[in-house]
Amino acid sequence: MPINHEMRPAWRDVAHRVGLLIPSSNSQIEPEYYTVMPSSVSVHTARLTLVEVSDAGFARQDDDVVAQSRLLATANVDVILYCITSASFFIGLDYDAQLKQRIETETGTPALIAARTVIDALRALDVHQIAVATPFVPEGTDRARHFLEANGFDVLRAKGLGYTDNYSIARIDTETVRKLVREVDTDAAEAILIPGGNMPCLSVVEEMEAELGKPIVTTNAAGIWALLRTLGVVDPLHGAGRLLRDHLAA
Repeated sequence: MPINHEMRPAWRDVAHRVGLLIPSSNSQIEPEYYTVMPSSVSVHTARLTLVEVSDAGFARQDDDVVAQSRLLATANVDVILYCITSASFFIGLDYDAQLKQRIETETGTPALIAARTVIDALRALDVHQIAVATPFVPEGTDRARHFLEANGFDVLRAKGLGYTDNYSIARIDTETVRKLVREVDTDAAEAILIPGGNMPCLSVVEEMEAELGKPIVTTNAAGIWALLRTLGVVDPLHGAGRLLRDHLAA
């Protein structure tokens, strides 16, 4: 059958390629990125062994970072994003800078780290007092609070859903996410953060922002925001919240 070049997929005409380092057990990052990313940007993923949100789990995934980063670089991606926010919560405040340097040294490709993109996104929104809704057990939620407070934010309320099995996080229904966001919200909170790239939440951000009257930042929204700004692709994206609609070019 002859190829109809008029019908060829849009991804063949992309201007930019981004590489994502994602947990092996994650099934939510790719659908959210594919849905939101503009057609001029193609998304390519590599997986790091991670099945449990725990110290042992994060130590294991770190062993895969260099090899998987090198593989992504062979696709000539313009930038690599490490997509595991909670690793920074568990491993410590120095992990982001060390990991960024390691990826860039091994690949020669610019690197972004998820937890840092979250911090940068909150600062771009000019908020200080926040509430945090996580999928994690109390220890994980407490570590998220500590990380955020160490980066200058006042966490007014934080609550998690009690998960350590990473695959199961992707099976959380969106109504549970809505309920959790409402529970952590307070009048004084200027924004709500939802860390955890495997929790299905980007699809409800816009409606929850309208309901609560404040911005909501998710791990995946912050990652997309940071990648597009790095690439200089700053046209507003609609349907995924204020960060991507109003703050790409800011």
